[in-house]
Amino acid sequence: MIAQSQSLPPCSPPALRDYQYQVIADLRTAIREGHRHCLCYLPTGGGKTVVAAQITHSAVSKQKRVIFLCHRDPLVTQTTATFEQFGIPTGIIKSGYPVNLDALAQVCAVQTLATGNYPLPDWDLCILDECHSTTFFKFVQQLFEASQTNRRKIMIGLTATPFRLGKQSLDEFYTTLVKGPTPKELIQRGYLVPPRYFGFKQLDLSKVGVNRRTGDYNEKELERALNLHTLNHQLVEQYQHIALGRKAIVFAVGIDHSKAIAQAFQAAGIAAQHLDGAMSTPKRQRLYYALKTGEVQVVTSVGTLTEGFDEPSLECVVLARPTLSRALYVQMVGRGLRLSPATGKTDCIIYDFGTGNIKRFGRITDHQPIVLQPKKQRESDQEAPLKQCPNCSALIRLWHQNCPECGYVYESILEEVPIEDVIELLNEEELEQRTFLHQQYQLAFERGYKPGYAVMRFKEQYSYFPAGWWSFGAVFGSHPTGVQKARYRKYLKEIAQRHGHDQQWIDRYMQLEFGHGFLPTLSLAEMADAG
Repeated sequence: MIAQSQSLPPCSPPALRDYQYQVIADLRTAIREGHRHCLCYLPTGGGKTVVAAQITHSAVSKQKRVIFLCHRDPLVTQTTATFEQFGIPTGIIKSGYPVNLDALAQVCAVQTLATGNYPLPDWDLCILDECHSTTFFKFVQQLFEASQTNRRKIMIGLTATPFRLGKQSLDEFYTTLVKGPTPKELIQRGYLVPPRYFGFKQLDLSKVGVNRRTGDYNEKELERALNLHTLNHQLVEQYQHIALGRKAIVFAVGIDHSKAIAQAFQAAGIAAQHLDGAMSTPKRQRLYYALKTGEVQVVTSVGTLTEGFDEPSLECVVLARPTLSRALYVQMVGRGLRLSPATGKTDCIIYDFGTGNIKRFGRITDHQPIVLQPKKQRESDQEAPLKQCPNCSALIRLWHQNCPECGYVYESILEEVPIEDVIELLNEEELEQRTFLHQQYQLAFERGYKPGYAVMRFKEQYSYFPAGWWSFGAVFGSHPTGVQKARYRKYLKEIAQRHGHDQQWIDRYMQLEFGHGFLPTLSLAEMADAG
C-alpha cells in the first residue's frame, strides 16, 4: 500500500538536550559514511525515546516510512505518546489495537508482528528499542537480512546496555556504534540523580549453577537458595533501617520469591504489591498508578520492570536477584536514577541484599568501556574494591577512611598493603580525584599555605574527605631526595611556628608525604580541623 503524502501538524515537541542533538548528528554522519545498521548507546534516563521521535519526525517529514519495534507493553504506549508530542501521525501494530497502515510511522510490538497474523508495513527506517533484546528475535533478524539486499533500508538499534551474556553479540548485526554520554556524565550535568549504595552480608550461592544457554545463574536453583522466610524478613528489616518511607522497587528471582517478599513487606505494615509479566495489562496499569500516587510504596517484580518502566518518583532499588549479566544489573539500577522534580527527589538508594551484584560489576558511575565488540561477560574474578560500613551498611570505596554516609572512622585502611599495589586498583574517577588532591598539596607548598588547605579543597570539590594514603608523594612523588625531604620539613616548621602547632603535627604531615604504608593516628578530617 502506498500512503498519500502526509504533512505534519504544528506542535510543540519537547526541547532536545545538546547531547541528544549530537547523537542524532553522529547517526546521520554514520549513515552518510555508508553504515546501514547503526547501534546507538544512551544510558537509562538519557532520553532514547525522544531521540527516536526526533529521528522519526525528520524521516516522516521527507515522506519516509518508519517502524519502531519494542517488546514491552508500556513501551508501545509510551512511545506513541512521545510521537504524538512531536506531531507524528502514528499507527499501532499490537494485539488489541486497530490497524492504521496509512500512517507513515508505526509503533509495533515485536511479538505481534512475529505471529504473522498482522501485516508488516513497508519501511525505510526501522528503529529497534532495547535492541540488546529485540535484535535477537528471529523475526527481527529477518529484517536485517532484508535490509542487506535493499540499500534504502536503514536500521538503528537503541540501548542503554550493549552487553550480552549469550552466544550471539550485537556486533554480528551492527556495523558502527554511536555513543551518548555515560551515566556519570549525566549525573554530573544534573540529568540523573546520584545513587547511594548499601549492602547486606553475601548470601550463599555455592549450590547455584549457571544456565549454559543464558550464561546467567540458574533461576530455579537461585529461588530455592534465596526464597527463605528468614531472608525475606531480613530484607524488609534492612529496608526499614536504610530506606524506610522511600518508594521502592524490589527485583526478585522468581514469582514465588517476589510474592513472598511482598507478603513480608505487608506483614511489616508497608503497602507492597507483587508484579509479573503474566498479569493483564489493565491490572499492571492500575498497579503502576498506585505506585505513582503512593497508594503502594513497594513493588516486587520478576522480569517486567527492568525495561520500559518509567516511574521517576522511585527513590530506592532493591537488588534481591543475583545476576552475572552486566546488562541486567545496569537496567535494574537505572530504574531509580531518573529525575523527579514533582517530588523533589535528590538521590536514589541502591540496596544490594547480599547478591554481590554491586561488587561484581562496580558502581554505575565506574568506567565501563562501551564498544561494539565487547569482551564476553562473565563473573569477575576480581571484585570491585568496595567495603561495607559496619555502622550503616553503606558500600564505599576500599580506601575511604571515613564513611561518607555516617562518618564512621576506620582505624586502619590498608594494613600491610603496598600503596603501589593499591594505586593499580583505582579507577579513572579516583585517579582524577587523587591527581586533584596532589595539585592542591603542591599549590599549598608553593604558596606557603597549611597542607590542610589541600584536604579542605578536596572536601569542597567532592563533598567527602580523601583517603589518607592518597596524600603519599603528593608534592615530591614516590622517590623524593634527601634535599626535598629537608625542604618540606622546613616548610612545615615555619607553618607550625606561625600557628602554634607542635612537633607531632609536623611528623604527621611528613609521614603523609613520605611514609610508605603509613596511616596517621588522626583522620584527615581531624588533621584538616587542626590545620
